[in-house]
Amino acid sequence: MPEFTPAVETLLRTIAEAGDQGAQFKVEPRLRYRLAGTEYVVNQRSFYPLTADGYVTDGGDDMAPVRLTDRGREWIRQHPVPRGGSRGPYRARGRRSTRQAPAQRPARFGYAEGFTAELAERVVLITCPDNGVGGATLPADGWEQRAIDRHPTLHTVEGPTVAGSYALHWRGDSRTDADLLVQSLAIVRAEPARTS
Repeated sequence: MPEFTPAVETLLRTIAEAGDQGAQFKVEPRLRYRLAGTEYVVNQRSFYPLTADGYVTDGGDDMAPVRLTDRGREWIRQHPVPRGGSRGPYRARGRRSTRQAPAQRPARFGYAEGFTAELAERVVLITCPDNGVGGATLPADGWEQRAIDRHPTLHTVEGPTVAGSYALHWRGDSRTDADLLVQSLAIVRAEPARTS
């Protein structure tokens, strides 16, 4: 029994999987055929070793379904698909809408003077810039309450942490993540700085 190229082997296994009714192919431009109802396209030359040696047949009608012959069934029996092998029959991929979307990365924003901001579940984490002597340059005392009073959707402010970070919790705010990042940085930067 001959060894086929991966393209020919995939074609043979695809036709075999179609069963007794056969696999219906439609003519495509540039000497190609498309398996009806799928995105599987195969070059015309991939059929040559299968039809010339009697592994598949369309009964002499190019418009008829292609069926596996006894010789083709015997080849399939003698060449099982290896576990995890890639030369199995054609398998349609799921539509893009049904594929799992990649995890969305949190929005991140950097600003001159060392401030950075990151958003996680409508909580903006602000890291204050390094003061150059092992601490951070923090906003003025009391800025947190002033910010909450001025911005009705800013629920709470946590911090500062030892690393000089604050967490701004926003609720019921219709702005985009990027807009919240910019707004949060503007709030913190507007306060006169003090050194921790």
